[in-house]
Amino acid sequence: MTRHENEVVDAFIDLRSPYSYLALRPARALAERTGVPFEWWPVITDFRSAYGGEVEQRAPRDVAKLKYLYMDCRRLAKLQGLTIRATTKLWDAALASQAMLFARSRNRLWEFCDPLLAAFWRREFDLESPEQIEVALVSAGLQAGDWHEYLKVDAQRDLAAAFERAELLGIFGAPMFVYRDELFWGGDRLDLLADVLSAEQCARTSCVLDVCG
Repeated sequence: MTRHENEVVDAFIDLRSPYSYLALRPARALAERTGVPFEWWPVITDFRSAYGGEVEQRAPRDVAKLKYLYMDCRRLAKLQGLTIRATTKLWDAALASQAMLFARSRNRLWEFCDPLLAAFWRREFDLESPEQIEVALVSAGLQAGDWHEYLKVDAQRDLAAAFERAELLGIFGAPMFVYRDELFWGGDRLDLLADVLSAEQCARTSCVLDVCG
């Protein structure tokens, strides 16, 4: 890795993951507080194997696990003033993930993702709808024509590159944060990441003071 890459946190989120949604606000606050840039990537995790397949295939234990997941997420969402309702299917997030990369490339990532995810977790947004995704991009200040061109030329390549990066870094779930090859899985590990970033800030400050002194 280059020096620049070592100073960036790679942040991987699955747009269908409630825990990814809940981690966004504290992770962005951490980036602002420390001044360490976060580079955001989409990842599509294997929900089917994790939670027993399609809804009608799940064993009672998998159903109980999923019920607990959403109960837990609703409690955490309440602390942030957010709404999370259980989804009714296993969504295909490929198109929305491509749109995320497109918005990121145009510096409109959060203008796109914030309202889309808020609506999705209220069950008011179809994550697989090309029409709704295009409307969300336009509402974020992007051009529909540019999006169509991106779909034809760059979308599949960029999404494949994001997945390759995830594999290279050892990503196996979401949200996951990587800093200097160290992995932090889940929003509840952001405090540990914050400790690492703060320690490095202190070390750099001490180094500057020693040089200046």
